[in-house]
Amino acid sequence: MKTYRNLYENFISEDNIRLSIHNSALGKKKRCKVMEIVGDVEGSIPLIENYATHFRNKRHRPKQIYDGIVRKVRYIIVPSYKEQVVHHMIVNVLMPMFTKGMYEHSYGSIPDRGAHRGKKTIEKWIRKGGRNIKYCMKLDIRKYFDSVPHDILKRKLSAKVKDEQLLKVLFEIIDVIPEGLPLGFYTSQWLANWYLQDLDHYIKEDLEAVYYIRYMDDMVIFGSNKKKLRAMKNAIADYLATLGLELKSNWQIFRFDHDGKGRDLDFMGFRFFRNRTILRRSIMLRACRKARKIYKKSIESKVTVYDCMQMLSYLGWIKATNVYHMYEVRIKPYVDFGKCKKRISKYQRRMNRWNGTDLATVTA
Repeated sequence: MKTYRNLYENFISEDNIRLSIHNSALGKKKRCKVMEIVGDVEGSIPLIENYATHFRNKRHRPKQIYDGIVRKVRYIIVPSYKEQVVHHMIVNVLMPMFTKGMYEHSYGSIPDRGAHRGKKTIEKWIRKGGRNIKYCMKLDIRKYFDSVPHDILKRKLSAKVKDEQLLKVLFEIIDVIPEGLPLGFYTSQWLANWYLQDLDHYIKEDLEAVYYIRYMDDMVIFGSNKKKLRAMKNAIADYLATLGLELKSNWQIFRFDHDGKGRDLDFMGFRFFRNRTILRRSIMLRACRKARKIYKKSIESKVTVYDCMQMLSYLGWIKATNVYHMYEVRIKPYVDFGKCKKRISKYQRRMNRWNGTDLATVTA
């Protein structure tokens, strides 16, 4: 088993702090606390180094949000900007550990992966067809982020990371809440994916699942036989128990859409059929509502950059699916995407000019 040693020096290095200041500031450069540090990166490096060396969590009050993709109310913890810098510093030095052995079809919260790339993978499997796409099993873990046991997670980390100083900082971040991983922390998404790596290999290698995909704690497995999929489900539940986790009770095994039989797969915000992919209804409705709101705002010239960014994000979902007729009827008449793109480009050029010196320093 590969272990990782002597990481602390790299953790508090000037290069790592400089990179982490830049990465954690993306999209936040107008905030006062961020401007103070980004406005003088070199002068801030010793302050961040001292803060990281004596790192302690601030006291946080969870904030309620609605996650439209999975249609759930979630509670997140919003870290301070200095905390975010330290979180990025941790992830930067642990990146080789997080990515080594990462399952190729794990798509949640990983750079250069995501729902759109996962969608292409599922469509490729469906096009191949064959007996292994006859049935589909959907699983997810009950309250995954809230349930990750600190003792097991720390034990797994200690077996890999042989650097007590770095572990002390990492364990302090983990212990911001008494149990589970805090939603809203940059470290949490990486730890959550890494914690399930062994499960991925168990499903692929021991259970011999041919078509298996995971989006954070949501899993889909295609198969040729309901009985085999049910046996897989039981084995996965037993394996999760060794990690202190349990399957959610709403697991499903169903005949996948074929010749008018079975049904579609609803996963990652998409609905997959044999011959097409469309948007989940809730996402489609939100896109239509946003388009009408932008049209009303445009009459009074009140459309914001954030409105434009949201609408272009929806356009990315629309372009990836077979819902062009919906786009032509319900969205295109209400939104001038050319103006939206120009507005965002102008805003980005202004931000780059405002922070040009610091950006050059970071990337030098």
